[in-house]
Amino acid sequence: METVAYTEKIIEIDGFRIAIKIWGDQSGTPVLAIHGWLDNANSFDKLIPLLSNDICIVAIDLAGHGWSDHRTQDTSYYLWDYAVDALKVIEKLGWKKCIILAHSMGTGVASIIAGAMPNKVTKLIFIDGLGAPFVVEEENIVTEFRKSVQQLKMARKTKLYGFSDPDVGYFKTKEEAVHDRMDNVIGKISYDASLCLVERSLIKVSQGYRWRFDPRIVLSECYRMTEQQAQLFIKNIQCETLIVLGKQGLFADGMYTSRIKQFKNATVHQIDGGHHLHLEEAYRPISTYINQFLKI
Repeated sequence: METVAYTEKIIEIDGFRIAIKIWGDQSGTPVLAIHGWLDNANSFDKLIPLLSNDICIVAIDLAGHGWSDHRTQDTSYYLWDYAVDALKVIEKLGWKKCIILAHSMGTGVASIIAGAMPNKVTKLIFIDGLGAPFVVEEENIVTEFRKSVQQLKMARKTKLYGFSDPDVGYFKTKEEAVHDRMDNVIGKISYDASLCLVERSLIKVSQGYRWRFDPRIVLSECYRMTEQQAQLFIKNIQCETLIVLGKQGLFADGMYTSRIKQFKNATVHQIDGGHHLHLEEAYRPISTYINQFLKI
């Protein structure tokens, strides 16, 4: 993997801090990189060094992830909220429009922005993601709401999912956390890929290490999009879209093929790799596809 210098920065928006990593000349074509669920801005560390020198990439830690602030207890982590945050970051950076590079849940955030504000996005790049990752059938909305409320109440009562005292460690060593991350999130990942993400997801406490992310993001939201809503955002995307799916990823069995049909102008590639293929060896062919697509 090539090494390219980047800058760490904190953007404050209405008193809320969003952590970002900036690669490249800030006068270059702007690209916003949005990671997936339980990941962070390090998600693109292997890929970015191989991309064009004529772009400026800003990778963000979504709220509750990485080094960004956690939301207050009276607010939630919905895709809509992440989309609003991203739009505020774009505005704060002084960008009138940009390209969005997204993985997994990040493609759900990107689809909302590009579908609702097509003038803000010039091109989209989706890596093993096709919009909103978690949807609910309309007839199950009431049931899922009830389950979500009960799950949060139970997690707080039993101190599960990181709801324990903030000084309680879940791992004695960082190595334990790396191995836990390899097996216990969507799609297994390699040691190196896990280490890359863990470096930004772990916090040292007196009793060892614990996850830095807000434990609430592990739980189901009270309200999720329906499949019809997810496709409606995709249907309203106007720009060119590059979609790279892993043959062993979430869409290996043809899941959501109906969504691909909703894109007006999409190029789709399927290559060997799992859900986090951009953090594995596939980052090299992916970078080639992206550079060809951007043509900068």
